[in-house]
Amino acid sequence: MPYGEGVVRLASLREFKVYKPRYLYHPEEDTLTDLLTGEVYVPKDGTFTSADGETLDPGFRVDVGLANFFRIFTNRQITGPFFRVFRWTFLWAFLSVATTFCLGLALAILLNNPYLKFRYLYRTLIIIPYAVPGFISLLVWRGLLNTNFGLVNNILETLFSVKIPWFQDAFWAKVALVLVNLWLGYPYMMIVCLGALQSIPSELFEAAYVDGASRWQQFKKITLPLLLVSTAPLLIGSFAFNFNNFNVIYLLTEGGPPLPGAQTPAGATDILISYVYKLAFASGRGQEYGFAAAVSILIFLIIGTISAFNFRFTKRLEKLGEGL
Repeated sequence: MPYGEGVVRLASLREFKVYKPRYLYHPEEDTLTDLLTGEVYVPKDGTFTSADGETLDPGFRVDVGLANFFRIFTNRQITGPFFRVFRWTFLWAFLSVATTFCLGLALAILLNNPYLKFRYLYRTLIIIPYAVPGFISLLVWRGLLNTNFGLVNNILETLFSVKIPWFQDAFWAKVALVLVNLWLGYPYMMIVCLGALQSIPSELFEAAYVDGASRWQQFKKITLPLLLVSTAPLLIGSFAFNFNNFNVIYLLTEGGPPLPGAQTPAGATDILISYVYKLAFASGRGQEYGFAAAVSILIFLIIGTISAFNFRFTKRLEKLGEGL
Protein backbone atom coordinates (compact mmCIF):
# COMPACT_ATOMS: atom_id res chain seq x y z
CA MET A 1 0.00 0.00 0.00
CA PRO A 2 1.21 3.59 -0.56
CA TYR A 3 2.96 5.15 2.44
CA GLY A 4 4.55 8.58 2.23
CA GLU A 5 7.10 8.61 -0.61
CA GLY A 6 7.20 4.83 -0.83
CA VAL A 7 5.08 1.71 -0.50
CA VAL A 8 4.59 -0.88 2.24
CA ARG A 9 5.37 -4.45 1.14
CA LEU A 10 5.61 -7.83 2.80
CA ALA A 11 9.30 -8.31 3.63
CA SER A 12 8.96 -11.73 5.32
CA LEU A 13 6.31 -13.96 6.82
CA ARG A 14 6.36 -11.85 10.01
CA GLU A 15 7.01 -8.26 9.01
CA PHE A 16 6.37 -5.47 6.51
CA LYS A 17 8.80 -2.79 5.37
CA VAL A 18 8.62 0.55 3.61
CA TYR A 19 10.23 0.55 0.17
CA LYS A 20 11.26 3.71 -1.67
CA PRO A 21 12.37 3.96 -5.31
CA ARG A 22 16.14 3.84 -5.83
CA TYR A 23 16.20 5.14 -9.42
CA LEU A 24 14.28 7.82 -11.29
CA TYR A 25 13.71 7.46 -15.04
CA HIS A 26 13.69 10.57 -17.27
CA PRO A 27 11.80 9.69 -20.46
CA GLU A 28 12.80 12.88 -22.28
CA GLU A 29 16.51 12.15 -21.88
CA ASP A 30 16.16 8.34 -21.69
CA THR A 31 18.36 8.17 -18.58
CA LEU A 32 18.22 6.78 -15.05
CA THR A 33 19.34 8.73 -11.98
CA ASP A 34 20.45 7.05 -8.76
CA LEU A 35 18.54 8.91 -6.04
CA LEU A 36 21.13 7.97 -3.41
CA THR A 37 24.34 8.93 -5.19
CA GLY A 38 23.11 11.15 -8.00
CA GLU A 39 24.88 8.98 -10.61
CA VAL A 40 23.33 9.16 -14.09
CA TYR A 41 23.03 6.01 -16.21
CA VAL A 42 22.53 6.00 -19.97
CA PRO A 43 21.35 3.07 -22.15
CA LYS A 44 24.18 1.21 -23.83
CA ASP A 45 24.23 -2.28 -25.42
CA GLY A 46 21.16 -3.46 -23.53
CA THR A 47 21.99 -2.09 -20.05
CA PHE A 48 21.97 1.22 -18.28
CA THR A 49 25.62 2.22 -17.85
CA SER A 50 27.27 4.95 -15.82
CA ALA A 51 30.15 7.16 -16.94
CA ASP A 52 32.69 4.92 -15.18
CA GLY A 53 31.30 1.74 -16.80
CA GLU A 54 29.10 0.43 -13.98
CA THR A 55 26.01 -1.39 -15.27
CA LEU A 56 22.60 -2.06 -13.77
CA ASP A 57 20.88 -5.43 -13.81
CA PRO A 58 18.63 -6.56 -15.32
CA GLY A 59 19.16 -5.08 -18.75
CA PHE A 60 16.70 -4.71 -21.58
CA ARG A 61 16.20 -6.16 -25.01
CA VAL A 62 17.88 -4.54 -28.01
CA ASP A 63 18.02 -5.61 -31.66
CA VAL A 64 21.62 -6.24 -32.68
CA GLY A 65 21.11 -8.23 -35.88
CA LEU A 66 24.32 -10.02 -36.89
CA ALA A 67 26.54 -7.86 -34.69
CA ASN A 68 27.49 -10.77 -32.41
CA PHE A 69 28.62 -12.84 -35.38
CA PHE A 70 30.68 -9.92 -36.70
CA ARG A 71 32.30 -9.53 -33.28
CA ILE A 72 33.80 -13.00 -33.60
CA PHE A 73 35.67 -12.08 -36.77
CA THR A 74 36.25 -8.32 -36.45
CA ASN A 75 37.14 -7.67 -32.79
CA ARG A 76 40.82 -8.55 -32.45
CA GLN A 77 40.59 -9.05 -28.69
CA ILE A 78 37.87 -11.63 -29.30
CA THR A 79 39.12 -13.12 -32.57
CA GLY A 80 42.50 -14.19 -31.19
CA PRO A 81 41.16 -16.18 -28.21
CA PHE A 82 38.20 -17.50 -30.23
CA PHE A 83 40.33 -19.06 -32.97
CA ARG A 84 42.77 -20.48 -30.40
CA VAL A 85 39.80 -22.14 -28.70
CA PHE A 86 38.48 -23.20 -32.11
CA ARG A 87 41.76 -24.90 -33.11
CA TRP A 88 42.11 -26.65 -29.75
CA THR A 89 38.51 -27.91 -29.97
CA PHE A 90 39.25 -29.70 -33.26
CA LEU A 91 42.54 -31.07 -31.96
CA TRP A 92 40.92 -32.18 -28.71
CA ALA A 93 38.09 -34.02 -30.50
CA PHE A 94 40.53 -35.71 -32.91
CA LEU A 95 42.96 -36.78 -30.19
CA SER A 96 40.13 -38.06 -28.00
CA VAL A 97 38.78 -40.30 -30.75
CA ALA A 98 42.18 -41.39 -32.07
CA THR A 99 43.69 -42.33 -28.71
CA THR A 100 40.65 -44.13 -27.33
CA PHE A 101 40.04 -46.00 -30.59
CA CYS A 102 43.67 -47.12 -30.99
CA LEU A 103 43.95 -48.36 -27.41
CA GLY A 104 40.49 -49.92 -27.48
CA LEU A 105 41.22 -51.68 -30.77
CA ALA A 106 44.58 -52.98 -29.54
CA LEU A 107 42.99 -54.41 -26.39
CA ALA A 108 40.08 -55.85 -28.38
CA ILE A 109 42.43 -57.69 -30.76
CA LEU A 110 44.38 -59.03 -27.79
CA LEU A 111 41.29 -60.15 -25.86
CA ASN A 112 39.66 -61.62 -28.96
CA ASN A 113 42.36 -64.27 -29.13
CA PRO A 114 40.65 -67.56 -28.11
CA TYR A 115 43.97 -68.96 -26.84
CA LEU A 116 44.52 -66.18 -24.28
CA LYS A 117 44.05 -67.47 -20.74
CA PHE A 118 41.81 -65.59 -18.32
CA ARG A 119 40.62 -63.30 -21.13
CA TYR A 120 37.16 -62.97 -19.59
CA LEU A 121 38.74 -61.83 -16.34
CA TYR A 122 40.84 -59.30 -18.21
CA ARG A 123 37.75 -57.98 -20.00
CA THR A 124 36.00 -57.47 -16.68
CA LEU A 125 38.93 -55.62 -15.13
CA ILE A 126 39.47 -53.41 -18.16
CA ILE A 127 35.83 -52.29 -18.21
CA ILE A 128 36.06 -50.94 -14.63
CA PRO A 129 36.79 -47.32 -15.71
CA TYR A 130 33.63 -47.44 -17.84
CA ALA A 131 31.57 -48.67 -14.89
CA VAL A 132 32.62 -45.85 -12.55
CA PRO A 133 30.61 -42.63 -13.11
CA GLY A 134 32.68 -40.18 -15.11
CA PHE A 135 31.85 -37.32 -12.73
CA ILE A 136 33.52 -39.16 -9.86
CA SER A 137 36.49 -40.29 -11.96
CA LEU A 138 37.19 -36.73 -13.11
CA LEU A 139 37.20 -35.37 -9.59
CA VAL A 140 39.48 -38.20 -8.45
CA TRP A 141 41.90 -37.52 -11.30
CA ARG A 142 41.84 -33.82 -10.49
CA GLY A 143 43.07 -34.68 -7.01
CA LEU A 144 45.64 -37.18 -8.28
CA LEU A 145 47.12 -34.59 -10.67
CA ASN A 146 47.31 -31.82 -8.10
CA THR A 147 50.69 -30.12 -8.54
CA ASN A 148 51.68 -29.98 -4.88
CA PHE A 149 49.76 -32.78 -3.18
CA GLY A 150 48.72 -35.14 -5.98
CA LEU A 151 49.80 -38.77 -5.97
CA VAL A 152 51.08 -38.61 -9.57
CA ASN A 153 53.52 -35.77 -8.85
CA ASN A 154 54.60 -37.38 -5.59
CA ILE A 155 55.55 -40.55 -7.48
CA LEU A 156 57.33 -38.58 -10.23
CA GLU A 157 59.22 -36.54 -7.68
CA THR A 158 60.28 -39.64 -5.76
CA LEU A 159 61.45 -41.57 -8.83
CA PHE A 160 62.73 -38.85 -11.17
CA SER A 161 62.84 -35.67 -9.03
CA VAL A 162 60.34 -34.10 -11.42
CA LYS A 163 57.15 -32.20 -10.62
CA ILE A 164 54.82 -31.45 -13.54
CA PRO A 165 52.55 -28.36 -13.39
CA TRP A 166 49.52 -30.22 -14.72
CA PHE A 167 47.02 -27.38 -14.34
CA GLN A 168 49.32 -24.32 -14.39
CA ASP A 169 50.99 -24.90 -17.77
CA ALA A 170 48.88 -24.92 -20.96
CA PHE A 171 50.74 -27.81 -22.60
CA TRP A 172 50.62 -30.10 -19.58
CA ALA A 173 46.98 -29.22 -18.94
CA LYS A 174 46.16 -30.44 -22.46
CA VAL A 175 48.22 -33.59 -21.92
CA ALA A 176 46.32 -34.24 -18.69
CA LEU A 177 42.98 -33.86 -20.49
CA VAL A 178 43.92 -36.30 -23.24
CA LEU A 179 45.25 -38.89 -20.78
CA VAL A 180 42.26 -38.69 -18.45
CA ASN A 181 39.83 -38.85 -21.38
CA LEU A 182 41.76 -41.88 -22.64
CA TRP A 183 41.18 -43.54 -19.27
CA LEU A 184 37.47 -42.77 -19.47
CA GLY A 185 36.91 -43.64 -23.13
CA TYR A 186 38.98 -46.67 -24.09
CA PRO A 187 36.62 -49.28 -22.48
CA TYR A 188 33.76 -48.14 -24.70
CA MET A 189 35.91 -48.41 -27.83
CA MET A 190 37.17 -51.82 -26.72
CA ILE A 191 33.60 -53.12 -26.33
CA VAL A 192 32.61 -51.76 -29.74
CA CYS A 193 35.68 -53.22 -31.44
CA LEU A 194 35.21 -56.59 -29.73
CA GLY A 195 31.71 -56.86 -31.15
CA ALA A 196 32.87 -55.80 -34.61
CA LEU A 197 35.80 -58.25 -34.61
CA GLN A 198 33.57 -61.17 -33.73
CA SER A 199 31.34 -60.38 -36.70
CA ILE A 200 34.21 -60.80 -39.21
CA PRO A 201 34.13 -64.32 -40.77
CA SER A 202 37.13 -66.40 -39.74
CA GLU A 203 37.28 -67.90 -43.25
CA LEU A 204 38.75 -64.65 -44.53
CA PHE A 205 41.74 -64.95 -42.20
CA GLU A 206 42.20 -68.63 -43.04
CA ALA A 207 42.24 -67.83 -46.76
CA ALA A 208 44.71 -64.99 -46.19
CA TYR A 209 46.94 -67.28 -44.13
CA VAL A 210 46.94 -69.86 -46.92
CA ASP A 211 47.90 -67.15 -49.40
CA GLY A 212 50.89 -66.26 -47.22
CA ALA A 213 49.62 -62.97 -45.80
CA SER A 214 51.37 -61.78 -42.63
CA ARG A 215 49.53 -60.67 -39.49
CA TRP A 216 50.03 -57.04 -40.43
CA GLN A 217 48.71 -57.62 -43.96
CA GLN A 218 45.66 -59.40 -42.56
CA PHE A 219 45.00 -56.50 -40.23
CA LYS A 220 45.51 -53.87 -42.94
CA LYS A 221 43.59 -55.59 -45.74
CA ILE A 222 40.83 -57.43 -43.84
CA THR A 223 40.43 -56.46 -40.20
CA LEU A 224 40.65 -52.68 -40.38
CA PRO A 225 38.45 -52.12 -43.49
CA LEU A 226 35.69 -54.41 -42.21
CA LEU A 227 36.02 -52.94 -38.73
CA LEU A 228 35.58 -49.39 -40.01
CA VAL A 229 32.40 -50.36 -41.86
CA SER A 230 30.62 -50.98 -38.56
CA THR A 231 32.51 -48.56 -36.30
CA ALA A 232 32.80 -45.49 -38.56
CA PRO A 233 29.36 -44.10 -37.57
CA LEU A 234 30.29 -44.61 -33.91
CA LEU A 235 33.59 -42.80 -34.44
CA ILE A 236 31.72 -39.89 -36.01
CA GLY A 237 29.36 -39.82 -33.05
CA SER A 238 32.31 -39.97 -30.67
CA PHE A 239 33.95 -37.05 -32.48
CA ALA A 240 30.76 -34.98 -32.18
CA PHE A 241 30.44 -35.95 -28.50
CA ASN A 242 34.01 -34.96 -27.65
CA PHE A 243 33.63 -31.77 -29.67
CA ASN A 244 31.09 -30.77 -27.00
CA ASN A 245 32.51 -32.76 -24.07
CA PHE A 246 31.89 -30.12 -21.43
CA ASN A 247 32.26 -32.39 -18.37
CA VAL A 248 35.87 -33.45 -18.91
CA ILE A 249 37.06 -29.92 -19.65
CA TYR A 250 35.22 -28.11 -16.88
CA LEU A 251 35.59 -30.66 -14.11
CA LEU A 252 39.29 -31.32 -14.69
CA THR A 253 40.83 -27.97 -15.69
CA GLU A 254 37.87 -25.54 -15.77
CA GLY A 255 39.28 -24.44 -19.11
CA GLY A 256 42.46 -23.04 -17.52
CA PRO A 257 45.05 -21.78 -17.40
CA PRO A 258 43.67 -18.43 -18.65
CA LEU A 259 44.81 -16.86 -21.90
CA PRO A 260 46.68 -13.59 -21.23
CA GLY A 261 45.23 -10.47 -22.83
CA ALA A 262 41.89 -12.02 -23.77
CA GLN A 263 38.87 -9.72 -23.56
CA THR A 264 36.58 -12.72 -23.11
CA PRO A 265 37.09 -15.36 -20.36
CA ALA A 266 38.90 -17.86 -22.59
CA GLY A 267 41.30 -20.46 -21.20
CA ALA A 268 44.07 -22.47 -22.83
CA THR A 269 42.10 -25.73 -22.53
CA ASP A 270 38.65 -24.31 -23.21
CA ILE A 271 36.70 -25.90 -26.02
CA LEU A 272 33.89 -24.04 -27.74
CA ILE A 273 31.14 -25.36 -25.45
CA SER A 274 32.98 -24.43 -22.24
CA TYR A 275 33.87 -21.09 -23.83
CA VAL A 276 30.16 -20.49 -24.50
CA TYR A 277 29.36 -21.40 -20.89
CA LYS A 278 31.87 -18.88 -19.59
CA LEU A 279 30.58 -16.21 -21.93
CA ALA A 280 27.00 -16.72 -20.79
CA PHE A 281 27.50 -17.26 -17.06
CA ALA A 282 31.00 -16.11 -16.08
CA SER A 283 31.48 -12.88 -18.01
CA GLY A 284 29.97 -9.49 -17.30
CA ARG A 285 27.45 -10.94 -14.83
CA GLY A 286 25.59 -12.82 -17.55
CA GLN A 287 25.45 -10.04 -20.18
CA GLU A 288 27.02 -12.05 -22.99
CA TYR A 289 24.03 -14.29 -23.71
CA GLY A 290 23.73 -12.98 -27.26
CA PHE A 291 27.40 -13.58 -28.08
CA ALA A 292 27.24 -17.04 -26.49
CA ALA A 293 24.17 -17.85 -28.60
CA ALA A 294 26.02 -16.79 -31.75
CA VAL A 295 28.95 -19.09 -30.91
CA SER A 296 26.47 -21.92 -30.20
CA ILE A 297 24.99 -21.53 -33.68
CA LEU A 298 28.49 -21.73 -35.16
CA ILE A 299 29.13 -24.93 -33.18
CA PHE A 300 25.94 -26.44 -34.60
CA LEU A 301 26.95 -25.53 -38.17
CA ILE A 302 30.46 -26.94 -37.70
CA ILE A 303 29.29 -30.25 -36.25
CA GLY A 304 26.56 -30.58 -38.87
CA THR A 305 29.04 -30.01 -41.70
CA ILE A 306 31.58 -32.47 -40.29
CA SER A 307 28.91 -35.12 -39.69
CA ALA A 308 27.50 -34.77 -43.21
CA PHE A 309 30.96 -35.10 -44.73
CA ASN A 310 31.87 -38.11 -42.59
CA PHE A 311 28.62 -39.93 -43.29
CA ARG A 312 29.32 -39.61 -47.00
CA PHE A 313 32.69 -41.16 -46.29
CA THR A 314 31.05 -44.07 -44.45
CA LYS A 315 29.01 -44.90 -47.57
CA ARG A 316 32.30 -45.54 -49.36
CA LEU A 317 33.31 -47.87 -46.54
CA GLU A 318 30.04 -49.76 -46.95
CA LYS A 319 30.80 -50.27 -50.65
CA LEU A 320 34.28 -51.43 -49.68
CA GLY A 321 32.76 -53.93 -47.24
CA GLU A 322 30.44 -55.25 -49.93
CA GLY A 323 33.42 -55.71 -52.23
CA LEU A 324 35.25 -57.73 -49.59
